[in-house]
Amino acid sequence: MNKFIPFVLLLTLAFLASFSKASEDGQDMRVCIGTNVRMSVPPNRNHHYRNLRDRFTNCTHVDGNLELTWLESTNMDLNFLQHIREVSGYVLISHVHVKSIILPRLQIIRGRTLFKLNIYDEQFGLFVSYSQMDSLELPALRDILSGSVFIFNNQNLCFIQTINWEEIITGPGEVSRYVYNFTFPEPACPKCHPSCVAGCWGEGAHNCQKFSKINCSPQCGEGRCFGPNPRDCCHLFCAGGCTGSTQNECLACRNFYDDGVCKHECPPMQKYNPTTYLWEQNPDGKYAYGATCVRNCPEHLLKDNGACVRTCPANKMAKNGECVLCDGPCPKTCPFAGVVHSGNIDSFRGCTIIEGTLEILDQTFNGYQQVYSNFSFGPRFIKMHPDRMEVFSTLREVTGFINIQGDHQDFTNLSYFRNLEVIGGRQLLDTNFASLYIVKTNLKSLELRSLRQINFGAVVILENKNLCFANNIDWKKIKKSDQHDSMISNNKDPDECRRRVQYCSDECTEAGCWGAGPDQCLACKHVKYNRTCLQTCESQQNLYTTPDKNHCGQCHPECKRSCTGPEATDCLECEHVRDGENCLAVCPNSKYARNGICVNCHETCTGGCTGPSDTIGANGCITCERAIITDNKIEQCLKKDEKCPVGYYDEIVRCPIESLYICSDLLKRLDGKTVCRKLKETVIQLPNTNITIVTLESSINPIINILESSQTSTINIL
Repeated sequence: MNKFIPFVLLLTLAFLASFSKASEDGQDMRVCIGTNVRMSVPPNRNHHYRNLRDRFTNCTHVDGNLELTWLESTNMDLNFLQHIREVSGYVLISHVHVKSIILPRLQIIRGRTLFKLNIYDEQFGLFVSYSQMDSLELPALRDILSGSVFIFNNQNLCFIQTINWEEIITGPGEVSRYVYNFTFPEPACPKCHPSCVAGCWGEGAHNCQKFSKINCSPQCGEGRCFGPNPRDCCHLFCAGGCTGSTQNECLACRNFYDDGVCKHECPPMQKYNPTTYLWEQNPDGKYAYGATCVRNCPEHLLKDNGACVRTCPANKMAKNGECVLCDGPCPKTCPFAGVVHSGNIDSFRGCTIIEGTLEILDQTFNGYQQVYSNFSFGPRFIKMHPDRMEVFSTLREVTGFINIQGDHQDFTNLSYFRNLEVIGGRQLLDTNFASLYIVKTNLKSLELRSLRQINFGAVVILENKNLCFANNIDWKKIKKSDQHDSMISNNKDPDECRRRVQYCSDECTEAGCWGAGPDQCLACKHVKYNRTCLQTCESQQNLYTTPDKNHCGQCHPECKRSCTGPEATDCLECEHVRDGENCLAVCPNSKYARNGICVNCHETCTGGCTGPSDTIGANGCITCERAIITDNKIEQCLKKDEKCPVGYYDEIVRCPIESLYICSDLLKRLDGKTVCRKLKETVIQLPNTNITIVTLESSINPIINILESSQTSTINIL
């Protein structure tokens, strides 16, 4: 077959593509989360169809895989797929029996995740098997960036063999396979429309395969083109073809799409200022979200280093929708996706974030025998009591979904998750796209008292025969996305709940509650202290009303019973002592307590005091710089620079064992300091003489010297 397409036809196709692209750009991009269930058989085919319909209705970009499986009714309407333009993962179609699958706008399959079968070496970006449809119409498909193609045992499928997959498959070494392994011959298929110069996807001119690669000039290399001439090459950032040679004329983008322009990377969030030599915020910066540049990341993803991510790196933690560096050790993040059981329950001890999903099923409590995919036996998990789930009390966030379908007589509430604040919904349960799924349990109340945020996904709470409170919760206050509806029904009859006094506290607002008691309210009617709603703050000791009038604060520990604020200066009465405006446990060193009030020590005291006296001892100073001492008794403290009174002399107190005098416990406080010791008056009558000596002695030696030299009858020695 001649693969060359006349240039006039290419121009016509380019015009049609440009018109189509302009129409598409008028639509808002709507990203939906793909699935990853492969060929698993759904338990309920009707529910499975409704889930797919709800997931992909109005969806333009599939973040993940597009898996269309087990749609075996020929009357199913798949028109909800009509807006899909891009799939970031693979496309899987299996056991689909509708007459035709039509994806009229699907342009590009990126193959960032690929479908793998153990019996083949290849990994597939497009896999179609065991279906009875007559046609698979993908008229806009221009590029499969990664992955091979496998069309396997589809007994009625026509037209697919006319497609030139070399035109579509881009990845190096990728191939296409076609297998028809039935005993009866292949069906007789209609021919392509006469206007089709090569293959087609179905009947009609609109299903002709379009070309933008195999007929390009060699100068275009491995890229795409919009005509056969060397100047007709698409820009390197284009995928699937183009209408011109610039970045804003691509049909799809190889790397990133930014407001109509294909770019190698998104505009960075910071830019370097060569004048100030500093990094500055870039007002044009955008985050990379899949293959698109966006101003803000979706609620269920986190901002990190200019990208929207599902999880933070090891040295960061999630905070207010962003990944921030941990201040010290990061909170314990535990990767997990699966069923909780006796063999793994202890691994959750100390976890604050579960990176993934949690499922609590009947086998959680009953135990089960693990069987591997090759039908060999794994470990046997024993029964587990619900109270072992107390390990979840430290949990603050689950990034994916929580699926609870376990029934146990003692599993009556979810208080084990009492500190859970966020359910991220970054992965959703395929059933109803739920991020919180509670079905057929023995729960009587939820008691998720800290849960304030469900970023993405539906809330499904069904057929819990004993469950009260759930029907009255205003889930709109918790869910951050309105993309998925909540389903709360067939739980315990509300009238029966009221008869059994299972209703919200009077302190709760109409937003509802998680269980009985004022600590289970979603919002408080009056004021809130910690997690408990109160009528007034003053109804409890040591609480005060905060300035916002909605919360109670804890008084300072030194306040007694009541206060007006959080500081020690806000106490109405002190628990111990008051120093000026401050309540204290003890008075400062320079003061003593008198009737609960701190009073200044005497000015001569140092090191504190126990009372107003200016001496060392009970009711006086702890010590002082100088003191007057008489007969080893401390009479009075002096200031450091104060002189001794008349009749006293300076002496340094020494209290070692070899001292000439004995130090009392009080005197030891003056050890090494200068004191004023009183001079002693001594009258000495010299024998056999009329001489009398009167001395004021500070030591014995001066007396002896004077006796040897004196000739007078009476001598006064100072």
